[in-house]
Amino acid sequence: MRSGLAPSSALRALRLASGLVLFTYITAHLINHALGLISLRTAEAGLDFAMEVWSSWPGTVLLYGAFGIHFLLALWTVYERRTFRLPPVELLRIALGFILPVILIGHAAATRLAYELYGLPSDYAHVVTNLWLTDSQGMQLGLLAPGWLHGCLGLHFVFNRRQLYQELRFILFAIALLLPVFSAFGFIAMGRELAMTGAAAAATQDFLNPDQAVLRIAIAEWRNNLVLGYLAIIGATFGARAIRNLIERSRRKLVTISYPGRTVRVPRGWSVLEASRSFHLAHASMCGGRARCSTCRVRVIAGENECPAAAEDEQRTLARISAPPDVRLACQLRPVGNISVVPLVRTERPSYRPTAPRPNSEREIVVMFCDFLNHAELAREQLPQDLLYVLTLYVEALAMPFAAPAAR
Repeated sequence: MRSGLAPSSALRALRLASGLVLFTYITAHLINHALGLISLRTAEAGLDFAMEVWSSWPGTVLLYGAFGIHFLLALWTVYERRTFRLPPVELLRIALGFILPVILIGHAAATRLAYELYGLPSDYAHVVTNLWLTDSQGMQLGLLAPGWLHGCLGLHFVFNRRQLYQELRFILFAIALLLPVFSAFGFIAMGRELAMTGAAAAATQDFLNPDQAVLRIAIAEWRNNLVLGYLAIIGATFGARAIRNLIERSRRKLVTISYPGRTVRVPRGWSVLEASRSFHLAHASMCGGRARCSTCRVRVIAGENECPAAAEDEQRTLARISAPPDVRLACQLRPVGNISVVPLVRTERPSYRPTAPRPNSEREIVVMFCDFLNHAELAREQLPQDLLYVLTLYVEALAMPFAAPAAR
């Protein structure tokens, strides 16, 4: 039976699908702002089309349903995570994911709720003018940046090992970098165009209307209540996680995981990779524990009976590299008893930004050049981490005859 952090294939696909819907919405928003570089009229036309799509019943259900699903799955992932000792990029992605709703709540309250509940206009002329009058233009410029960066990092983690992604990575990086810049310039261009027309003056009169001031206070109360509710949910999730961790440790249901030269004890339910990260043990991992890259694989040398059967995602990855039966993915292996493992893809340091070692003394070395006749096929058909593993085994086998006489 599968347990722990690793979601099933269905939940993984659901999280990806909901994330793609939200990323599409953010991308459309940025493009719409960038249309302001052409003219305010063009941006207004794009906004009208976007409102027709997202304000319709199918669009509303799709957008808010995707947000709810993605948010609930994120909460579940946080609750299930045993340690937050992660690579900095992973921590950044998680933090941006939780910051984004706070900003979007304010944006939704000032636009969607203002229009649906109080009939306030949400066109660019009024929205941009109101932001400039309240000195909130800086916040608007940075409004979608957390969501955009969170989505870009998420897509990178999912697709960075695909061949098509590798071929287009420079183009995709340029889009990820330039689209927010064009969006900011478009927003500024709309503000300048409004300042030179009568539309800004009309929007200013509406903003200074006492009736609208009362409505803005009501909208602010909606926004504050939604933000407080959101923060309460986040706090409850982290509180439940802390209580779960205390219960796991108090029950003394600990298992021993033996590495070469180190033995650690962790609560039952932890993955081997989580144990390595929690105790700062060097352990390679490229996909963030999603059973995709196989770099965290280990050989189980004792306690095979204490290892639950591999789930579908792990089986598929192990089959791709033709792994023997005693090899498992550390990110998916959650032993129920004491085991001994050996990481197979070696890394010298547990830090995520290793520096080049500095030799303390001079040594005599022999440099030998080896080449493979089929190196082009190997590079094209194998993942980089799998090719590195094969080359490591080859070098170790080659060096063994020379190391044996030295040992004697």
